[in-house]
Amino acid sequence: MFRLQKLSPLSPLTWKSIAVRGIHATSARRIFISSRTCQSKQSQSQETQLRNPSKQQLLQFQKRQLYRIASETIEEKEEIPAIEFALRRAQFAALLPEGSVAIVAGFTLRYATGGIFHEFHQNTDLLYLTGFNEPDAAMLLEKDTAKFDGGHRFTMFVRPKNPSTEIWDGPCVGVEDAIKEYGADEVRQLKFKYCDQAFTITKLPHRLSQILDTQLAQTNSKILTDLPKSHPLVPSPHATSSHAASAPAVPAWTPYATLLTYLEGSTPPQRPTNLYKVSPLAPVLAQLRLVKSDAEIRVLRRAGKISGRAIVDAMAATKPGVSEKYLHAVVEFSAKRRGADWLAYVPVVASGLNALTLHYVVNRGVLRDGDLVLMDAGCEYGNYASDITRTWPANGKFTLAQQQLYSAVLKTQKACIDKCTELSNVSLDDLQNIAFEVLKAECSKLFGRRLSYNDMNKLYPHHVGHWMGMDVHDVQSVSRTIKLKKNMVVTIEPGIYVPNSDVFPEQYRGIGIRIEDDIVIGHDNPTILSVEAPKEIVDIEAVCQGLVGTRD
Repeated sequence: MFRLQKLSPLSPLTWKSIAVRGIHATSARRIFISSRTCQSKQSQSQETQLRNPSKQQLLQFQKRQLYRIASETIEEKEEIPAIEFALRRAQFAALLPEGSVAIVAGFTLRYATGGIFHEFHQNTDLLYLTGFNEPDAAMLLEKDTAKFDGGHRFTMFVRPKNPSTEIWDGPCVGVEDAIKEYGADEVRQLKFKYCDQAFTITKLPHRLSQILDTQLAQTNSKILTDLPKSHPLVPSPHATSSHAASAPAVPAWTPYATLLTYLEGSTPPQRPTNLYKVSPLAPVLAQLRLVKSDAEIRVLRRAGKISGRAIVDAMAATKPGVSEKYLHAVVEFSAKRRGADWLAYVPVVASGLNALTLHYVVNRGVLRDGDLVLMDAGCEYGNYASDITRTWPANGKFTLAQQQLYSAVLKTQKACIDKCTELSNVSLDDLQNIAFEVLKAECSKLFGRRLSYNDMNKLYPHHVGHWMGMDVHDVQSVSRTIKLKKNMVVTIEPGIYVPNSDVFPEQYRGIGIRIEDDIVIGHDNPTILSVEAPKEIVDIEAVCQGLVGTRD
């Protein structure tokens, strides 16, 4: 069940004809998931004809080769190849004014209580540009096309290797391997190294003081960072010299990376020369992160596949009397056994009236006969998230009222997904308006009266979707008013939540339903990344009743 096969482009059964309608048990094996590969086909003969190329010509040649190598690597693995990180840094550097410096700091370990730390989760901006996934790290990218090979210099600051802490915490990359361990041969040959130079993280405060107090190369040069410019943190001596369980709790930013740390103790307080040059990093990097590469889409597809099948397992495990916490455990176990790193967020497992709370994550209720279960869950795979919501009956069979509301939400979702193309020329806010109007019309028919906008704001109080990628909301700084472009990734998640109020018909009161999929914007057809999770009523009931399921 739910095995996917790629059809010939000439097949009359197109992806759109299936995905927009949803999965049916009888057609699930024939689903066509479109795959894209990077295409950068410059004639090598033209490139080799260059004689005595200028530095700019050489740089352009290197970038074309980088695209070519990346496109060859993408098809082989469901992960981000090292060479793509080099490409991202080159693209990022191209957006910076000449002479600018970008400071991207990582996170440190976060603690639940003394000596008890959470699983480490890196700052995704640092992950996006480097792939480096250890605590207490940072990178600098300095743009100077006349001085540096490739037009920029990339410096890493990392934890030093320390045998006494590695007994407790395991090996770390260290300074030497930060330069050489992660770079692909093709990257080094083209002078796009993983890292040009590396230092211990303890050197970072001094380097930041140099950047802030040394005149920048040009008047329009900037210092781009999201680090705070005030409230300095004092680096803890335990951060790199002790094992994790002995270190005190510290904020998320590595404590070596606040801009004004080095000013601690100065009398009178000094104002750095270049403090006025500091500007936010996020808006610049968001331009790159918003449109996904083919490699990113492949990883997101894997995350969606894992999460979708885990939700199928949760549906199959559902029956009256089981707890929400049990279904939480089922979806987490099912995702991890298929290769997920962890769940991307605390899942919502809301039965009955609990589904009226949008972010209900207590997950301690017990399912009753006749309840619906709303599960909002997704895994993280290869540093990329999925975000899926499905609603199904605890006893395996929708009531008539549940069917009617569910069908209204599903019709709304399909109407929005159908518009998830570049040709449609719509924004997420436009899709919200579509969802609002379609759901309003459907519910007005069911409720026997024309619903007001005030009614709809109670029944449907959230937005239809958000950006998605490395973060579940990726990236939050981008407005929902911009038009959707090819290879952007969004969620489409309309819902309805009928209060226990005599304003609404009795048979619908207390019902909460949401249906959410992860969508890649296409030129003329969208791609559903979460297609394994069934959403047609006939398929959901078949899974809940044990008639069909996953093969893995």
